[in-house]
Formats: sequence, structure tokens, C-alpha cells
Amino acid sequence: GYADAFRDYARAHPGRWAALQRRAGPAAVAAPSAVDVVALTDAVLRDYAVPPAERVHVVRLLGSTVNGFVNLERVGSFDHSAPAPEQSWERVVDALDALLRAWPTPTEDPS
Repeated sequence: GYADAFRDYARAHPGRWAALQRRAGPAAVAAPSAVDVVALTDAVLRDYAVPPAERVHVVRLLGSTVNGFVNLERVGSFDHSAPAPEQSWERVVDALDALLRAWPTPTEDPS
């Protein structure tokens, strides 16, 4: 649902989605809507055994994967071949779920 919400928003509001694709300064990060997205992301991640110190990596993975797929789909990069992007999207979301369920625990650097 989390990934689908972002994709659905991007599809329904392509101009707004495009406007979000910029560097986030302090004001944007402090905006109530940004705070809501962070809270939502934290709620989703509670269902996975991802250590708090690893969450930044997970958030970057989720953002880059969803953003990348949505932007490629938006510009028609998937229009030239079968299967439909919807099938690939389902695979991407399933793969993200599997990865988050098996998130590797970093080993401590002995140095």
C-alpha cells in the first residue's frame, strides 16, 4: 500500500509529482506533509526487523526504487515491450518486501 500510494499519486498528479523532484531544504523537510510522510514510513518499517541505524538506508532504497520506476513509467520507458508495467510493478513491490524482511544486519568494523 505504501509504494502504491506514491505511484497512484504520481499518476494522478504528474505535475505535482514532478514538482516534488527537487532538493529538499530545511523548510520542505519541516513542512507538515513531509512530517506525515516520515511518520507513515516509520509506521511501515515497524513491521520489519530493520534496526533503527539502518532505516536511512531503507528509506533511500524505497525512495530511489519507487521514484525510479514511477519516473521511467511516466516518460514512457516501458511502452515498447510486454508485459505491462503493472506486472513489473507487482514484482518490484514483492521484491522490496522480501528484501526488507531479510534486511542484512551490518557487521561491526573491527578497525
